[in-house]
Amino acid sequence: MPAMWSPPSNTTEARLLAALLALLLAALPARAQLSAAPAGGLAFGRFAAAGPGSVSVDAHGRRSAGGAVLLLPSAAAPARFTISDSKPENANLVYIVSLPAGATISAGAASMALTGFTSAPAGGGVLSGGSQLLSIGATLQVGAGQAAGNYSGSFHITIEYQ
Repeated sequence: MPAMWSPPSNTTEARLLAALLALLLAALPARAQLSAAPAGGLAFGRFAAAGPGSVSVDAHGRRSAGGAVLLLPSAAAPARFTISDSKPENANLVYIVSLPAGATISAGAASMALTGFTSAPAGGGVLSGGSQLLSIGATLQVGAGQAAGNYSGSFHITIEYQ
């Protein structure tokens, strides 16, 4: 029988969240006011897997599947963060984003890998007016015989001034 992901029956219905629980911020000491506030979790939506494959959500929220994975009607979204700096003199500074090579999400003993992280703006941006929205997408690696469930986890990014 193929594995099928089912949404929970609470407000996070139709979302497989890889919530960012820990965000590492590194800024130059003279400008250490850089912050990131979560604005939404990475959601892969509902899918069914007859075998190994993948589900990708890019930094713009577009979802696709590969291998033996079938996408089911549901919402998907990139992780979103508001990057800001409280010091007016730091407005219009360039920041860079370092994304992880991989991460893991789990549901009990079952797990899936996250790979291929992307961001928009790609690689960083400019704090135009003191803030900017940063979106992050990734690819979920679905294994053969993947257990159905509500998977969650975290990943780390680093944001610093260039």
